[in-house]
Amino acid sequence: MNLIGEHVDYLGGVVLPAAVDRHTRVTGRAAKEWTIESDVGGGLTYLRAIGIELGSPPQTVVVESDVPPGSGLSSSAALLVSIAVGLHPEMDGAEAARACQRAEQNATGVHVGVMDQFASALGRRGHALLLDCSTLEYQTVPFPDELVIAVIDSGEHRSLADTPYNERRREAESGNPKRRRHFESEVARVHAFVEALKARRFERLGVLLKESHQSLRDDFEVSTPHVDALVEQAWGIEGCLGARIMGAGFGGSILALVERGHEAAFAEAMKRDVIVCATADGAYVHRTTPTRPPTRSA
Repeated sequence: MNLIGEHVDYLGGVVLPAAVDRHTRVTGRAAKEWTIESDVGGGLTYLRAIGIELGSPPQTVVVESDVPPGSGLSSSAALLVSIAVGLHPEMDGAEAARACQRAEQNATGVHVGVMDQFASALGRRGHALLLDCSTLEYQTVPFPDELVIAVIDSGEHRSLADTPYNERRREAESGNPKRRRHFESEVARVHAFVEALKARRFERLGVLLKESHQSLRDDFEVSTPHVDALVEQAWGIEGCLGARIMGAGFGGSILALVERGHEAAFAEAMKRDVIVCATADGAYVHRTTPTRPPTRSA
């Protein structure tokens, strides 16, 4: 999941994702054609796409996963990365992430960025990743034990192919003033968020999450009235530092930072299922080492 830096990855901005403690396990064996047992929608399409991308022969694949599909926890990226590491464990994690990005684009027709796949491949337990999406240079940023990451399903489910996602990207790439304003302000918020984490300024983290949601709502226009209401509900709950819409938008889930010990009360006050997450290691984390940290330029 991405703590902050939404809709800037495919524009070459900086983002702050983290791998979380939900896992996808894949087993496979050689076969005459690609087959899969998976709860992820379009699983066979994803499997074929990453197989073709990696030049692998067909496999029969069985997937076990506690990553809830449609929850905003990037179940498709988890599936693609777990298949990639099974087929080619010797790959560099960053290259595997790029291959999985291309596979998802080919499988869905949606021009997704590389952030989800990168976090699934190279996330670090106890840390977030400050990732420069233009160079794929990154550094780890400690994530405090006093906080947990909460994900709340809005109940508005959608396929990105059926939303204006690609249109928003084209608008941003073409210089639409509102879309570019979000990009520039969100990149600045990523850097401010990292500084607040390092300084342990927890209230500042919450302010930045609120500002991020307002920008996603007003400048990038990827929120919905129902999601806005849930985000504002979360803002008012004791122990919640801040919240925002997460992922591609147009429904989906919201992310909240909650003080540890307030998780149960937060879920009760939200009156809906809340997934509480901790940071975790990515699939390739023990196979590669970080490169130079990103610069402050977007």
